[in-house]
Amino acid sequence: MENWKPIEGFAAYEVSDLGAVRRKLPGAGTNTVVGKILKAHHRCDGYLTVALCLDGKAYTKRVHRLVAEAFVPNPLNLPEVNHKGEKEDNRASKLEWRSKAGHGYDIMRREQRGIGVTFDKTAGRWKAYYKRKHIGNFSTKEEAIAARRAVVKALPEVL
Repeated sequence: MENWKPIEGFAAYEVSDLGAVRRKLPGAGTNTVVGKILKAHHRCDGYLTVALCLDGKAYTKRVHRLVAEAFVPNPLNLPEVNHKGEKEDNRASKLEWRSKAGHGYDIMRREQRGIGVTFDKTAGRWKAYYKRKHIGNFSTKEEAIAARRAVVKALPEVL
């Protein structure tokens, strides 16, 4: 069952643990429909956002952040919300709080920004990297990927 909570600072709206945002109070405009789910828009970085109005001004908010603030406990007061899956999945069960370093670690572990290997045309070899540090040169792309994954896997988990 879907649970709803008010959005802090925006009394006219509420967010659900399944990642939906809706209007709960009538607005000043004639187009306001109470209970209607707001349409989320994709940002260029893949995150979903909604526009919330307050005192005649529109504020763009990331949906995953609204869901996490309402439904995901943050006892360590960590600053960043991390998706445990796809960026479009904003269910509370798929979100967690992380430190900046922990968020970067998870992005790297899941290879969200690349696999960390490049081909050196002059040497005719594949190079593996971890945080811009050279791991080694390899004959095949598969060997380079395996080496980088081994280095990442050996790293300690970061919150």
